[in-house]
Amino acid sequence: MSSFWQDLAIAYRPAAVSRRKQIALRLFVVLVLAAMAMIRPGAGFIFPWAAVYLVVQIAEWAALNRFLRKAEPSGLDVSLSLVADCALAAVFGWLSVPVWAAGTPLGAASAVLLLSGAIITVLMGAEGCVAAFIASGGAYVAYLVIAPFAAGDRQDPVMPFFLVGAGLLSLTLGLVFLWSRRTLAAERAARRAAEAQTAAKSAFIAMVSHELRTPINAILTGAESLERDRPDAALIADAGLMMRGLLNDLLDLSKIEAGRMSVEVVDHDLRAVVADAVDFWRKAAEAKGVRLVLKGDEVMPQWVKGDPMRVRQVLNNLLSNAIKFTAEGEVAVGVQVESRDPRVVSIEVRDTGPGLADDQIERLFSPYEQAGVETARAFGGTGLGLAISRDLARLMGGDLCAANAEGGGARFTLRLPAPEGRAPAPEARDEALAVRDDAPLVLVVDDHDINRRALRQLLEAFGARVETAEDALSALALAERHVFDAILMDVRMPGLDGLEATRRLRATPANRATPVIAVTGAVSPEEIAACREAGMTGWVEKPVKARDLYAALFS
Repeated sequence: MSSFWQDLAIAYRPAAVSRRKQIALRLFVVLVLAAMAMIRPGAGFIFPWAAVYLVVQIAEWAALNRFLRKAEPSGLDVSLSLVADCALAAVFGWLSVPVWAAGTPLGAASAVLLLSGAIITVLMGAEGCVAAFIASGGAYVAYLVIAPFAAGDRQDPVMPFFLVGAGLLSLTLGLVFLWSRRTLAAERAARRAAEAQTAAKSAFIAMVSHELRTPINAILTGAESLERDRPDAALIADAGLMMRGLLNDLLDLSKIEAGRMSVEVVDHDLRAVVADAVDFWRKAAEAKGVRLVLKGDEVMPQWVKGDPMRVRQVLNNLLSNAIKFTAEGEVAVGVQVESRDPRVVSIEVRDTGPGLADDQIERLFSPYEQAGVETARAFGGTGLGLAISRDLARLMGGDLCAANAEGGGARFTLRLPAPEGRAPAPEARDEALAVRDDAPLVLVVDDHDINRRALRQLLEAFGARVETAEDALSALALAERHVFDAILMDVRMPGLDGLEATRRLRATPANRATPVIAVTGAVSPEEIAACREAGMTGWVEKPVKARDLYAALFS
């Protein structure tokens, strides 16, 4: 197809979509006109006209569908659609001739209104496409001139004034079309720029997060080792965990804005999730002299279906904020079942802090915003937590809302569906982080020296023997000479990435059955599925925790 037809097809597609959406409106107008003909003497010509219109409308619908179904429509597809548009306008506009020929001022005015309304509809549906506007609008403008002549009004002394008015109307419509075309072009360019900027921002955040996880991984691994001998090393671990929390907030917001955030539905113990979250924050509350209480846990359903990780994330954010803004008094977590069929659970976090002004409530769930400048200075944070929490709640089929509590303080209510879940079968518990006597041989593949050193330190603490490779090609060469008990494979590496390296590894006889554990900062369901498809048998998230690594290797 020539570039002319390609350009025309691209320009016409929005108009084709718009015209297809207008079919219901046009059929409604025809139905109203047919109903009027039933009660109006001498209007029987509308019935055969409506039948012809219906046939041409079906033809236009078929042409538009043929055009829109194809990713790259041909010149014939574009031509058929434009011809159908023109034919439909010719049939519809014809109605103005007999209406004008009624010979009454009301008939002439009705014909003009009919044509003017049709032209405005064409203007709205052209979506800035000149060909679509001319194909449909040209016929209606022509009828403005033809109708009075066909009705025998050519000798009317008002005719010159009418023709001048019709010309001015056509000129005005042309100018309005050109203005709307420029506006639409500017709007589309701005939309494309915004989409490109969003995509670039998401890619940038993903890249930065991948790089940041390397030093954070080293901080947490080193702190975990130091804590055995020096209790003050917990400060390093807390700083690393804080950095990881901020990083996760940025990643979650990026995924939500890009429409790539997803939640899972698994059986889990909701009582344990809520109780663990409260227990986790109890020490922080006691350090401030604030009571942290859990109410209503006896009525809370236990095994439900949902996403425990995301529920825990929302609760952690709500409890963190409540304790942060409460100088004295208590933070109360209340649970109740709001409805039974379907079952909906509400978890309320209420504090005795300063409460919220109306304008603050409006801004609470907006990304990057906090309750005010003073709040940001006094308490820090990114202002992302509540926005992410509400989005996660809605992704899980629930909602999160805020209000002032009676007697002072703020009240946040998380509502979630809680369908019946199933308790897992009991299983024997492994001895956590036990030192292995059999000294397994593990290969660590990562392009960052810091990551290789951190993983080596963790693995040697388990009693493992460790080989390292700084890229995938070196790892494949080692795999040809040794049979490993396990391979830790970084997913994102320059050149040959971890996915392709695993595929090649599965083709070699020596380590075809060796467990390959993905070490990655990206743990979305799609990314985990890609790892499994490549032949990986498990995964651990960066920054790597010793317990998670042990479970991935030895459970």
